[in-house]
Amino acid sequence: MKRGVCLLALWLVLAPRDGLAQHHGSGALDSGSRKNPATAALLSIQPLPVDLGNFYVGNWRRGILYTTAELVPFIPAAVLLGRNGWSWGMHNYSGYSGSARRPWTTTERNQFYGLVAGYVAVKIISAFDAGNAAERHNRSVALRFDAKTHAALLSVNIPLGTLGPR
Repeated sequence: MKRGVCLLALWLVLAPRDGLAQHHGSGALDSGSRKNPATAALLSIQPLPVDLGNFYVGNWRRGILYTTAELVPFIPAAVLLGRNGWSWGMHNYSGYSGSARRPWTTTERNQFYGLVAGYVAVKIISAFDAGNAAERHNRSVALRFDAKTHAALLSVNIPLGTLGPR
């Protein structure tokens, strides 16, 4: 049941808003090139230590950079959890793990909270960056077609610094 609800929620986020056929909405010329900033941000903020939002936008360098930045606090936090009884099992049954459970020290707890706070901060920053990258990507789209009005729009994005003498 949970799996079905998760798949339905993912489909609702990723499905086009105007319908499933290409002739609805913006048209076929523009459907594959525009990126939704909200989808990019949601893909970045998901709990896995991978920045899927920048990969969705097509910015592989930033995706790898943010994935690395997310793994830096994630791996030590997972090691701390493993050392302090994360694999101890359900219902406090020590037979699930080979070692006895030991309590967290204050230093370990503070380190863990710091690592989790760093992980959450990187996730939030990567979500904002992915949304912003999607907006920048959409501004540089060169050809758009509106099927409702049967109009084509050609726009060229040229930075002003490149027009002057060299």
